Amino acid sequence: MIVCPISYGDGKLPVKGYDSVNLPSGLYNKVKNLVKSRTDLGYRSVTEFVAEAVRKRTEEIERLHTIKSKIEEELLPSKSD
Repeated sequence: MIVCPISYGDGKLPVKGYDSVNLPSGLYNKVKNLVKSRTDLGYRSVTEFVAEAVRKRTEEIERLHTIKSKIEEELLPSKSD
């Protein structure tokens, strides 16, 4: 029996410690062009750009959730009252 490793659509094997996501072609090309043309931003690859964008967005969502929870605690009467 021959076992073939899983590949990600483009025929490339996944890099250890990474998974893949699909982006619309237009968005991918926009990021690729930005990374290539704006070296002053410090991104070396589309992957690096997308990873930072996702990290920042998830941090923002977590921060907003924390703020919302604190506001709700202050506004809603506690069950012990």
